[in-house]
Amino acid sequence: MAAEIGPDLQLRAPKGRRRSAACFLLFSAAILASCPVSSMAQSGPVVRIGQSEIIGIPETDGVSSFRGIAYAQPPVGPLRWKPPRPLALAPGPIDATRFAPACAQGDGNAQWYRSVAQAMGAEPTVISGPAQISEDCLYLNIWTPHPSSSPAQKLLPVMVWIHGGSNANGYAHEPNYMGTILARQGVVFVSINYRLGLLGFLAHPALGQDAIGQQGLLDQLAALRWIKAQIVHFGGDPSRITVFGESAGGTDIALLAAMPQAKSLIARAIIQSGYLPAPAFITRRAAQALAIDLFGAKASAQSLRAMPWQDIISLEASKLRGHFYAPVAKRPQRSTVPLLIGSNADENLMYQPKEKAGQERDLAVALKGLSYPRRQAVSALLDGVAVDLPARLNAVSSNQSFHCPAARFASATAAKGRRTFVYRFEKVRPGEHGLGAYHGAEIPYVFGQDDAWLRSTTKDHALSKMIQRYWLNFARSGNPNGPQLPLWPDWRGRAPRLLDLGEALVAIEQPLASLCTLLPPER
Repeated sequence: MAAEIGPDLQLRAPKGRRRSAACFLLFSAAILASCPVSSMAQSGPVVRIGQSEIIGIPETDGVSSFRGIAYAQPPVGPLRWKPPRPLALAPGPIDATRFAPACAQGDGNAQWYRSVAQAMGAEPTVISGPAQISEDCLYLNIWTPHPSSSPAQKLLPVMVWIHGGSNANGYAHEPNYMGTILARQGVVFVSINYRLGLLGFLAHPALGQDAIGQQGLLDQLAALRWIKAQIVHFGGDPSRITVFGESAGGTDIALLAAMPQAKSLIARAIIQSGYLPAPAFITRRAAQALAIDLFGAKASAQSLRAMPWQDIISLEASKLRGHFYAPVAKRPQRSTVPLLIGSNADENLMYQPKEKAGQERDLAVALKGLSYPRRQAVSALLDGVAVDLPARLNAVSSNQSFHCPAARFASATAAKGRRTFVYRFEKVRPGEHGLGAYHGAEIPYVFGQDDAWLRSTTKDHALSKMIQRYWLNFARSGNPNGPQLPLWPDWRGRAPRLLDLGEALVAIEQPLASLCTLLPPER
């Protein structure tokens, strides 16, 4: 359920960004020099919304960024686990030159980046986590080439990024998520924070209807409402909002694209490596059982809200390490808006055991319950593409978790008349890293943001530009195709074709499509 705007609407500037009225009533030059927002108003871009002046930062190529804008009341104290409460911007100058804290979380995000960096030959110490984390974290960031709208300006399509991280980690201003490169090509880019882990996906009976296991998802809806209402002031077209995201962000977008509450908020959706099999969603009964196991059946709403958030994060680390925080929801079957969806060739390769015994165990679990003829059919399919055990396990597990669920979601969407485009990302970074086209590998290509430690060639940079053009075209019109781009066919018919994003951009039939009918679904 989405929070409705009601009489509790409040006026609030982001924490740490409120300005004292006294600052603007003093006329001494020396005292005025101590009012940083006033001085920024003369040099930085300003967006005026009613009586508010949001002051941002000039970026390169005429792009401006506005950072750390609050879109809901802080979900702290008595508001912990409640649906997000709306607010309006505070009157007067608002400092939007700094990123807000990341939502409360452990170190899983930094650990993931360190593992990739180390595989690429870099020192893990090159990766640091977010500078600040807090329970007060419902903020968004905007990059725009048009920092203020006017009747003479043509409104630009809007792209809203929902980060991944198992709904447990991640934040809107990760280094790979900077929006300057996309914005300078003619879109307004927005990235959002949302509650994570037990603070964002808890359903304890003591909390009743306040906590239905969708808090993080409701935060995303609240952010989209704010964007729909205010993005015109940043040059964005509220009728052309595309949500896009990766991994758990893709999971959440699949739900948003199927929810009646979001019908008027988004025009199209891009799902990158969304985790969409049955375990990605959970029943309320199962969520309540997990909450009782963690906090006890006798916990009260008061005691739960009195816990320091640091203790809740510690509980996650000790009892739920590696846990995917599934939203309480029925598994969505299709998108109600035009869809671009895909996955990476080697989604699960980086996560599977390194030792042979572990690989054999995981493959046996993945094939459990198959009849002997089906096992033989699976083996025959794999013989042509995956000779060694790691490759066979990767093919089976990546199809179960990512490729097959994405194809089913795409087919159901196309069957209802929504334009649908499917990709398979196959580009492997140079070097002997052994990750293949790993989970998350496409993100730097989409944003044009290569980390210094990420090996690249001119081919990688060229592919990045092509991918950006496809994504931007889809955000503009719902069709990724355009001049001087290889044709990306609609996903339709009995043998639909997807676009292979690899060494060459070519339309192909789904690799190992027969596995989707042979394999048992992921448990």
